[in-house]
Amino acid sequence: MVAASQDNLDAFEILVSRHQNRIYRMVRQSLRSEEDAWDVSQEIFIKVYNARHSYVENAKFTTWLYRIANNAIIDKLRQLQRKQNTMSLGELVSEPKSADRTTHANLELGEIRGFMGEALSALSERQRSMVILKYYEGFSVKEIAEIFECAAGTVKATLFQAVRHLKNNLARSGIVSSEVTS
Repeated sequence: MVAASQDNLDAFEILVSRHQNRIYRMVRQSLRSEEDAWDVSQEIFIKVYNARHSYVENAKFTTWLYRIANNAIIDKLRQLQRKQNTMSLGELVSEPKSADRTTHANLELGEIRGFMGEALSALSERQRSMVILKYYEGFSVKEIAEIFECAAGTVKATLFQAVRHLKNNLARSGIVSSEVTS
């Protein structure tokens, strides 16, 4: 990133190629829309490029990158929420509900992923982002704390609450036993 901050386009291209798949997966998991994920992923790297001169050399690049990515995801989720809030009643009523099956035996992997996506969507933006960074992207609590600019204890507490909410939502869908949530 130091070379990219000095207008070395080859260095920037290397950064993009190294990180674009992880960023896309994180965005896709958060937004649950392939089209939105591609758009936001591209926007993230445009923001990184535009902010390249403000990069501090002693900062960890991935922390800086994921902070930008997290903010872009939050912005997109807010935009989508505003759009959803303006939907007509007819559009809301006609939308199908997919939570009618309740046993493991009846669920295909795609349906389980769908329920997991719905459970993730029910979390707050902050909880969802932290869960994705921790459990999908493999970031440490310390790294997540740096991305969110908060204490590690705050990350742990947020993750604890998020996991509890996920378990409860998945139990209501019949994906996990309600005994697991006790």
